[in-house]
Amino acid sequence: MAQISWPKQEAEKILKAHSSLDQEILFETGFGPSGLPHLGTFAEVARTLFVVEAVKQLEPKAKTRLLVFCDDLDGLRAVPENLPQAELLSKHLGEPLSGIPDPFGEESSFSAYMNGQLRKFLDGFGFDYEYRSSTACYQSGEFDSGLKAVMDHYDAIRDLFIQTIASEKRAAWSPFFVICEQCGKIYSARVTEVDRANYEVAYHCDLDGKGFQACGYQGKSSILGGRAKVGWKVDWALRWFVFGVDYEMYGKDLMESAGLSAKICRVLGGKAPTPYKYELFLDETGAKISKKIGNGINMEQWMRFAPLGALLSFLLGNPNKAKKMGMPILPRLIDEYMQVARSEASAEPFCAAWFIAKTRRQPLREAPEIRSEVSFGLLYNVAESLNLNDAGLLFDYARKYDPRVEEDVEFYREITAKVVSLVEDAALRAGSFEFRPDPAFVPLFRELVAFLEAQPETMEGDQVQTKIFSLAKEAGRNPREFFAFLYGALLGKDQGPKLGPFFAILGQEAALAKCRVALAKLEV
Repeated sequence: MAQISWPKQEAEKILKAHSSLDQEILFETGFGPSGLPHLGTFAEVARTLFVVEAVKQLEPKAKTRLLVFCDDLDGLRAVPENLPQAELLSKHLGEPLSGIPDPFGEESSFSAYMNGQLRKFLDGFGFDYEYRSSTACYQSGEFDSGLKAVMDHYDAIRDLFIQTIASEKRAAWSPFFVICEQCGKIYSARVTEVDRANYEVAYHCDLDGKGFQACGYQGKSSILGGRAKVGWKVDWALRWFVFGVDYEMYGKDLMESAGLSAKICRVLGGKAPTPYKYELFLDETGAKISKKIGNGINMEQWMRFAPLGALLSFLLGNPNKAKKMGMPILPRLIDEYMQVARSEASAEPFCAAWFIAKTRRQPLREAPEIRSEVSFGLLYNVAESLNLNDAGLLFDYARKYDPRVEEDVEFYREITAKVVSLVEDAALRAGSFEFRPDPAFVPLFRELVAFLEAQPETMEGDQVQTKIFSLAKEAGRNPREFFAFLYGALLGKDQGPKLGPFFAILGQEAALAKCRVALAKLEV
């Protein structure tokens, strides 16, 4: 049984760096709630928990804790394309996410809704984590000690940072972003003076942004108590310093930022966490997934269309390889998970089934242990082909195809319900298909119907498939063209499932009924 090596390797690295088991090992992941959370957001939490479980297995006495940190005091820079009420949101560009109205009208703020979606998903998996809000940490004063340290080391931090930005931006750069007390925006205020002794800054709200204008106000503000925050690279270092973070993952697009934040953390007097860089997630076209665009698969879609373990199985793959994911390839990803459940129903540590069960705080005896070979892809093809919206009927087809489905009733009930949901969603997004039948194939279709009439109710799919091939060959026609003809006549599509096994799933009576209706239309 294959072990998943990378979480174990990371755990060994952490334990080597963490010499005392009396001290807690603190893991952190960060989330910017500027749009609906996507797979990348969830992946950091899940993958970090894989490492946490590996640490616990290698050293049961280790004390571990995971912080899921939400940067909800950040400002809204752009209106996501996949959210309602764009006009409402555009009026709040530049304001902190925790102070902007929820476009869905369900929560107290924009960020509260986005945070809620993430936490709903994490809780649905049974993840063990502690949620922290940037707004709460700043406003409660929890970050005040760190903010004072930033001010105390203002020059050293500034010297580090300005080396990474364009020369024309260096003179105006400050680690502090003041929330303008007149217009409420966080990116429009330019720091003009620094009062280090009193931890205050003077500012001028004169920086227009994309989609918003500065109000022109001039004033003075404390950097403490939530009246200002630091820019995110400094903010990252601030969290590591204040919380004492020991381990954090990040995407490869943040490599330079992570390096700078580590240097700033050390300037503050802290120790940078053990890092882990992973490759990015791509949609089915190869484009990077984005909260702004809403491509790939969002978390709501995973919950609607896939079993909860499928995503964990997907994420257990090597993080150092870019991974494609999207609605068109979701059935394949689910089938890969089902194969894991078939082959790895074991309590053996560090195998995929072990990680999935442990991360979800699920007893291994309750993890799926699939015996049937019926796949999600096969059921999807059947439901799509028949425009089936009855999960109970689809379950009956699965049971007829492989009686071992009876041994996994609960699992396949869930799978068939999700298949039907996915098919209904795909139908809403699909375009129309124009069928132009070749009359020369109609006689071959009649012969196929006659062949089916002679079959038993439990006919063999391979025999039907071979017959379709032979009918085309004997007539001197391309079998691929004949299959395309049958797909168009029977399913109203240019492609579909393997027809022999498909007919076998339907059974002789249902298959004949479908063929006779289609043939009658062609003969009119």
